Amino acid sequence: MSSNTATGNVVPSTLPDVGDGHVPRVVAERLRKHGVVLLDGLHGRDEVRAAAELLMDPVTRHRDSGPDGLTALRDLGASIAGRSTFAGLGRGALAPHTDCTQAQDPPRLLLLACQQEGAVGGSSMLVDGRQVLGDVLRLGSEVLAALSAPRAAYFGDADGRFGPVLEPLGDDRWHLRYREDALARFSPDAVPHLPALREAVRRNTVTVRLRTGQALLVDNHRVLHGRSAFTGERLMLRALGAAAGWLELEPGFAAPSSSTA
Repeated sequence: MSSNTATGNVVPSTLPDVGDGHVPRVVAERLRKHGVVLLDGLHGRDEVRAAAELLMDPVTRHRDSGPDGLTALRDLGASIAGRSTFAGLGRGALAPHTDCTQAQDPPRLLLLACQQEGAVGGSSMLVDGRQVLGDVLRLGSEVLAALSAPRAAYFGDADGRFGPVLEPLGDDRWHLRYREDALARFSPDAVPHLPALREAVRRNTVTVRLRTGQALLVDNHRVLHGRSAFTGERLMLRALGAAAGWLELEPGFAAPSSSTA
């Protein structure tokens, strides 16, 4: 991904029936390589649910989801959206973040399907953690050590947990876990490096405006996502879950010096 606009790394693709072997392979390859795929043709809750069940094993139930595991993201008014853990249910901007940062193992995949565009705004923001890691590596070992420490940040409320922002998984692979709102607090060692980290996130942000029926399939362990503020009756359906085995995702993502993503 490059800054400011979506490129060919965000790959348009229809999501096929389970029996179509070619396009699923393309989706899997693009997801492994880039961490995000732009899908099309997901109109209505039944189609989104079928896509989620194909891509995820299992779909994870969420506090705000329906029995099918899908969460309707729409503006529910200031009384709900003004609470820190309900920001997604408003119309304000959401800074790029990892979903479920407080979980011991955040869901690997996020499917975000547009069912109705807002009048103005509401573009999705994406940040490739592989590029962020590359910027951090260039800043030096002290910065990386502070951000990869086991207690670099505390994510969540009273039931949250400590964790690294950039977690080394071994074999030169990494896991990104990041947000910077009321649900994140950083260690004294990490705080001095937050301006540089924010700049790395900003520099590597791309924007994608989803049209009705389009969806983003996001590797939640690699790619941060957010949105701009919007007006109008915007409706998105979201699913979270573990990656289906046929996607063949390795843990985390490879460091920039590696030949694979």
